[in-house]
Amino acid sequence: MKTTTIFLVTVAVALLMFGSSCVKKSNYTQMKAERDSLALSNAQSKSELDQVLELLNEIDENFQSMKAAENYLSVQSNGTDGLPATAQERIRGDVQFISETLAKNKEQIAALEKKLKSFSKKSTELQKTVTRLNAKIEEKTAEIQLLLQELEQKNRLITDLTSEKQGLQTSVANLEQQTSQQNTTIQLQNIEISKVYYCFGTFKELRNQKILLYDDQLGTDFDTNYFIDADKNTLHVVPLYAKSGKLISKHPKGSYEFGKDADGKAELRITDTDQFWSLTKYLVVKVNM
Repeated sequence: MKTTTIFLVTVAVALLMFGSSCVKKSNYTQMKAERDSLALSNAQSKSELDQVLELLNEIDENFQSMKAAENYLSVQSNGTDGLPATAQERIRGDVQFISETLAKNKEQIAALEKKLKSFSKKSTELQKTVTRLNAKIEEKTAEIQLLLQELEQKNRLITDLTSEKQGLQTSVANLEQQTSQQNTTIQLQNIEISKVYYCFGTFKELRNQKILLYDDQLGTDFDTNYFIDADKNTLHVVPLYAKSGKLISKHPKGSYEFGKDADGKAELRITDTDQFWSLTKYLVVKVNM
């Protein structure tokens, strides 16, 4: 009886130990599975986060690359001088660069939103970041549109001013041409006004040209080609190449005198130009050889 009792106790202890061993083995398997699942989940989350951070970095770099172009557009829109061809060419290039960068950022933000929707772990902060980036895109787009409007207004003003300037230049050129023509006309008129005619000869010579009549009176139907043209402002002495001379045309006394040149030949000296030519523009002197 005692032996039977000891056997039963031994069996019971063995069953308890076996059961406990089975329970421990089952728990270990479950924990391992949970650990592996958690590690997989963490790896997936890390991969998704890395992709999101990469997109965010690209978007931020794009915004940074736009700053220089934006600053240049802002400076040009606030300037007061005209835009040279090189500046206009750079503006066109900067506008194209900014437009392409904004479009690229929009695409990347859309990709980021799509990735967040399939994200295994939802992130409120990341969603706020996407919302902020969208708002920044809209803000930048509005700013660029405003800058372009200001530049367009400035270019339009410059175009108007350039057109007005060209019109003024044309008017000035026309005025200068008119002034030049008027000056030429005035010069020609002054030359004509200052032009006088003189001749000298013996009685016979002057009579043959119908300049002198028998009574030493001036004729009215004489040949003007016989006269010599001169400028009264520079004609001060008329050499006669003769022994003496007699003034036939009418000139105020005191405005002239007869004299001799170095060779002893007679010459007419005009002492008061305005007075001398006040009565006639034709000078006729009869000479004695």
